Amino acid sequence: MSTIEPEFPPLDIVTPYGTATRLPTSFPLIDPELDSALDPDHFQQGFDDAITRLESLPAPWARQLASTTMAAEPDPDLTEDDRSYTRGYRAALYGYLRHST
Repeated sequence: MSTIEPEFPPLDIVTPYGTATRLPTSFPLIDPELDSALDPDHFQQGFDDAITRLESLPAPWARQLASTTMAAEPDPDLTEDDRSYTRGYRAALYGYLRHST
């Protein structure tokens, strides 16, 4: 019986300025295109709803909403559609926190 080793990108990134070594968690182990549990329509709806909600609030309140929501664990008993929606909602919150000043 033979085992097939998964194809991972090389850990070292060589540039003219030096070599950087990636941590194993810096690249996805599962191809997101093959994520059968993700419904793109529900994901997009969650993303859009989060953006609409954030834009309706003053900036400090929006940051507070995003950070407290991201700090809470998602409900593990969600249906597949709800999980996709929640992933989209949380993706928008993460992006807002990451890129807001």
